Amino acid sequence: MIRKFITLVLPSFLTLFSFSPSYAGLTPISDLELAQMHGQFSPSPVTRNTDAANPQSESVGFGLDPNSLNLTEGIELNLEIQVSLDMTYVDPDGLSGNEADSGILELNGIQIGSKESPIDVNNVRNENLFEPNELALVQNLFIDVDPVQGMFITIEEIGDDQGNGIDIGIQDIFLGTREKSAGGLLIEDISNFVRDDKLAQHNQLFSMGLQTLDDGKNTELGNWIEFRSQVLTEEVGNTTSVSVPDLGSLNENLPGFGANTTIDASFALYIDKFAWIDSDEQGVNREFGLAAIMIYDGLDTNGDGIDDTVGPAKLSEMKIETVDHVSYDGRNVQALYIENLDFKADISIASIYVGDPVTGSLGALQIQGIDTAGTSVWIYEH
Repeated sequence: MIRKFITLVLPSFLTLFSFSPSYAGLTPISDLELAQMHGQFSPSPVTRNTDAANPQSESVGFGLDPNSLNLTEGIELNLEIQVSLDMTYVDPDGLSGNEADSGILELNGIQIGSKESPIDVNNVRNENLFEPNELALVQNLFIDVDPVQGMFITIEEIGDDQGNGIDIGIQDIFLGTREKSAGGLLIEDISNFVRDDKLAQHNQLFSMGLQTLDDGKNTELGNWIEFRSQVLTEEVGNTTSVSVPDLGSLNENLPGFGANTTIDASFALYIDKFAWIDSDEQGVNREFGLAAIMIYDGLDTNGDGIDDTVGPAKLSEMKIETVDHVSYDGRNVQALYIENLDFKADISIASIYVGDPVTGSLGALQIQGIDTAGTSVWIYEH
């Protein structure tokens, strides 16, 4: 097992946001039967949409299409991963600006692998969470770099075709000092494999009729949805000043663009559990979490105005650069500027729970139509 220690010493940050979203729909689901939330029903079979000639393509809004690029022979990787590390962020002067008030944010005992059995509240904070053979899988990772098109990355498979994905456990999150733990964290089975039975559960909960696009791999239990990303950096001198949304007085202080990086990405994820783990006064571990999380973007492939197919969430033409900026209090600062944080996605959560995912369930939640187009972010020291 590899063990690393990473320390980041950085100043405090202040982030200013300017939002101009298209819309955001929030649909809480209440008064649900436990049988519905935890698969104790007989759902209708989930069918697979095979109508599109090239299902995972731009033609049905599926996301980045590698066929539209002039990709050559890049690098192909298959990975088996198990990692252990610590990560610490140090704020040298705290809120007061006094060095005596320095504080930390530390993630202690980060462990990444793939547990063969479910991870419960009692073993997630073990120092050796994974056995030597419990390795996380990343299959068919392709990297292609081009001087004109930038870098294009595709990951076909995260985990296996049973839905066993990557597990991440964090023993303690220290806030302020190493004596003040805010608890641990568990993220279980992150995968881009959408299982038919899990999708049927979400259809039942939220009265939907989503299908999956056939991935062409003859997988019996579901379908893979590829992760795709493109990163393109423009040269200084080849860019021009661009207009930005009207931000009032802030708009007067915006510089023109110099060199910048543009990022596009499309992905879908299924996560079995995202849970915060804490101990009570008697030292008994407790948890609060989200179970059966699906992040995707619903597609309307037949034009009837109703989402019928699971597609990938999309990040489109997000630009990042370092700029001169005038802060909220009138100072000239260097800022990391993120322009056009254009993210489109739907999120469904089968159970929000306290204690036990079944007996402690508070209900289910669906968030539809997340669209942050027009959002800009400045990040700078204060």
